[in-house]
Amino acid sequence: MAHAVDDGMRRIGENVRAARRYRGMSLETLAGLSGRSKGWLSKIENGHARLERRSDIRDLAEALEVSASDLLGEPVPAIRPRERAYGDVVRLREVFLDASLDSPLDIGARPLGALVEIVNGDIREYRRGADDARLATALPPVLAELHVHAATGDERERAIALRLLVDLCTSATNVLRHLGQVDLAWIAADRAERAARSLNDPVMIGAAAFAQAGARPAASLSRALRDAERVADRLEGHLGDDRTGHEVYGMLQLYAALARHLQDDTSGAADRIAEAGRVAERLGEQPDGATGEGWQSFGPANVGVWKAMLAVEAGEPEKALEVARGVDAKALLRRSRKAALAIEQGRALAMLGRNDAAAQQLRQAEKLSVASVHKNPMVRELVADMYDNTISRELRGLAWRMNLI
Repeated sequence: MAHAVDDGMRRIGENVRAARRYRGMSLETLAGLSGRSKGWLSKIENGHARLERRSDIRDLAEALEVSASDLLGEPVPAIRPRERAYGDVVRLREVFLDASLDSPLDIGARPLGALVEIVNGDIREYRRGADDARLATALPPVLAELHVHAATGDERERAIALRLLVDLCTSATNVLRHLGQVDLAWIAADRAERAARSLNDPVMIGAAAFAQAGARPAASLSRALRDAERVADRLEGHLGDDRTGHEVYGMLQLYAALARHLQDDTSGAADRIAEAGRVAERLGEQPDGATGEGWQSFGPANVGVWKAMLAVEAGEPEKALEVARGVDAKALLRRSRKAALAIEQGRALAMLGRNDAAAQQLRQAEKLSVASVHKNPMVRELVADMYDNTISRELRGLAWRMNLI
């Protein structure tokens, strides 16, 4: 049976069993509380079936009175010798814990213009290339120095620094979530929210709300995820002609759709993702050029990725594959979004019992964004389960690189 090596991470089913025993709960009791069968739960705990949907994890977590993060095995340690390539997480922690908007680190800061050049240059390329290792290494000094400008600059410099902090703290949130640093990801998102509140800008507040909605595992159905809908509705009246504002609004609608789905509101989820689709079609794909790829890659193609994911979550793999085939992957300028599309296709194929094809999709995702695959609890569970049941050269290599064998 596939199992985690060296990294301390366990199969989700093992965490379910540990939580159940900690609660002194029988399988029968957990089955009754979660609305699942005793046989299914036994298979989950023993690694003979996999948890494929976030809604199942949410229901089990609620029944066991634990967080979804507990079942997913997050957070994980910041440093492991085999994972130095994932960047300087320790330095990110130091910046977020030792600096605040009012009390920055006692360091010299480069001119604000120089920091803007770095953000629009190297950092932009790291984000687009899904290079989490270099991004995690590049972010700490820039974040630390932006805190200095936010605290000491004139009104114009302060506004620029705060906007950059909202943007880069959102990026830090994404990186830290990829690396399993859930608690630190929330701190990064909270810093984005504080910067946005200091600006008193509805669009920036919406952008920070997006970071907070994504800081914790979706299966947790966190308050921030549930609030995405409310924030989107509030932002709608402030959009005007600002493209970024519409992109932020659209991304919040996508999170609102996921939250509705996790609350078993199929109709509400469909309404929200349809609204995101309407906004995306109206804006179109942003061309690859000096203006970048749009806020969080929002556009018709990215909405398609989310539609595919929601179809997988709904247990509709054929629909997910049909949606995925209609996505213009070339329009997904960030490698992490291309990886997300491949992951959802892999999950859908595995649901259909097409494990070899699923492994090929996950291998493609791994080539695009290592952390998106290796650190994703849902993907780890999927690969471990497939390895237990279908051993191919592709799957063996993938499982080995993920420390599962």
